[in-house]
Amino acid sequence: RHIAAHLLEASPADIVAGADGLHVAGVPDRAVSWGALAVASRDADRLPEGLEPGPLRHEGDFDGGNSTFPFGAHVSVVEVDTETGGVRIRRHIAVDDCGRILNPLLVSGQQHGGIAQGAAQALFEWVQYDEDGNPLTSTLMDYLVPAASELPSFEASNTETDSPRNPLGAKGIGESGTIGSTPAIQNAVVDAVSHLGITHIDMPCTPERIWRAVTSAGVPTPA
Repeated sequence: RHIAAHLLEASPADIVAGADGLHVAGVPDRAVSWGALAVASRDADRLPEGLEPGPLRHEGDFDGGNSTFPFGAHVSVVEVDTETGGVRIRRHIAVDDCGRILNPLLVSGQQHGGIAQGAAQALFEWVQYDEDGNPLTSTLMDYLVPAASELPSFEASNTETDSPRNPLGAKGIGESGTIGSTPAIQNAVVDAVSHLGITHIDMPCTPERIWRAVTSAGVPTPA
């Protein structure tokens, strides 16, 4: 306000803030934009006495009052090789709602990365220890991480339901993919072998676990 008052030759008490900058109360035509104010703040010749040049800064606290609740639906289609226990994800369809979307590309990237992480949790990543508590999966030779070649091109889309908890109407998106894809993929694996009488397989659904479940169900597999 002091800088704007100096530029507009007015009293700081008469300066009010608007959407586009600061202006003299009752005289909206006598105004200075936020951009012009930022430029002037770095120029000693345009500052009132007692102010040093420097960038404008603002600090504030925001209390949303409560949590936001993103939501969505994920469906996965998989193929299971009952002879080896191998799983191939054929399709993964995701619809996520993170409130108002400002940058669709970033939201899509969060969805695809999250789905890949969820697939890893459902099918590959498993920290194991021996009886003495020593880690058995201490390198990437033992701890499985999927490559892009093992994942399909995900079909991700969005709905937009504004949150009432913040001015942007935004909700979270960073973990939506992991939350939705993990149970969708595990359920798809169990569904693929449910005709054999299998009703559950612990995560991660590794080839060995699937093979053991199929064998326990009495289905002959190659030696």
